[in-house]
Amino acid sequence: MDKSEYNILVAGVGGLGILTATSIMAEAALIEGKKAIMSEIHGLSQRYGRVIATLRIGNVYSPLIKQGTADLIIGLEPVEALRNILMLKHNGYLILNLNPIPPPSSTAGLEEYPPLETVINALKQATSNVIEIDALDKAKELGTPVLQNTILVGAAFKIPGFPLSVDSGREAIKRVFSGRDPKIIDLNLKAFDIGLSIMHHRT
Repeated sequence: MDKSEYNILVAGVGGLGILTATSIMAEAALIEGKKAIMSEIHGLSQRYGRVIATLRIGNVYSPLIKQGTADLIIGLEPVEALRNILMLKHNGYLILNLNPIPPPSSTAGLEEYPPLETVINALKQATSNVIEIDALDKAKELGTPVLQNTILVGAAFKIPGFPLSVDSGREAIKRVFSGRDPKIIDLNLKAFDIGLSIMHHRT
């Protein structure tokens, strides 16, 4: 893969803000004058349906990421992260939200949702760079679970090799949520800073 490219895949289920998370990073790239191509959401965007989005930054011409070339996967749901792990390059980074959301087929008893520990162990066999974050718990501290995605995005801005600056990330949040209640912008900035802080304390 060309070093001038950086490939990101965001995986999860409908209702977790996958499009918003990807849009923040894409906007940050544009703020820095970098080329960014973002995919449409692929999958069932209704609540709890499987969803992925991709973002490619740099010398790129298509939103499609080839298997084994993603520099970063942000997994908003553990099993969905595992489902897409083959997209990650060797020892790429995985930011994993420790918030299992069993699909309707599991809650209906049609299939079994694997134990979280089993999923994490499988992911760690694929890459040594698994960053586990309980974003739901942190988001609840801010008063709303919908901020899980922005917390994980904040963490992404602090992983080694991430091509965008923290300042661009903050400005991107202001632009993505422009026209919304100022409280929403403020909460997302706080969530972003929580993600940064989590990574700061791990280094």
